[in-house]
Amino acid sequence: MENFDILKELGLTDGEIKVYFALFELGSTTVGPLSKKSGVTHAKVYPILEKLIAKGLASHTIMRGRKHFSATNPDSLLELVDKKVRVLNDERVKIKDIIPSLKAKSQAFEKAQYSRVFEGMKGLRSLFQELFGQNTEKSEICVFGINDLITQDRFVSFLRFYHDLRHEKSINLRLILSPTEVNRREAEEGRNSGWFLKSDQVKFVKTIFPVGLFIFKDHVITIISDEDVTAFDIRSWTNAERYRTFFEEVWSAKK
Repeated sequence: MENFDILKELGLTDGEIKVYFALFELGSTTVGPLSKKSGVTHAKVYPILEKLIAKGLASHTIMRGRKHFSATNPDSLLELVDKKVRVLNDERVKIKDIIPSLKAKSQAFEKAQYSRVFEGMKGLRSLFQELFGQNTEKSEICVFGINDLITQDRFVSFLRFYHDLRHEKSINLRLILSPTEVNRREAEEGRNSGWFLKSDQVKFVKTIFPVGLFIFKDHVITIISDEDVTAFDIRSWTNAERYRTFFEEVWSAKK
């Protein structure tokens, strides 16, 4: 079954795989025994054999006026893999060629206000990879209301990814947490694990926030984590500045 799945990943159909395996068991054979051994109907074996021959996995000879088929050297499978790699490399080159034009088209909307929704952990990673990927100068992200998020197991790998990306782009962090023992422990573990930069700051404030909020440049990201994770990204300088003002008020408040 494992070998069957591997060949399916190479792009072979179920019928092609059955006939291919049968060729190895029978050796040089005609269509009749091949159909019986593979469980593929007589009418379908011929077109399947033609496809296997085209892929270099089978060959045929004429013996006493009849076609006999056999599998080629199994090393031919590696050539299929190499061909797939070459095709992917060609596609990669083509994709790289169109990326500049796509970016150029998106520049027209760079100053526009918009809102977007990202679902799931992959969507969350994609959002921050996009935002931090555009960062070309030293900047800061302000975060609060993530008390519930940092205690969830599914956020551990995301936070590692998020902090690594921050470090790479030299993005400082100011983080507000509720002063619970769990949060203090998580913050201490964050420092010990290297998640925090030396310039990062954490404050513990007795304020309850309804959701997790990230303020970065002109973006405000709201994260809600119930059964599924949903991130709402609003891009607006006005909105971001208002949230940043609120963050500063909470940050400056007495403990």
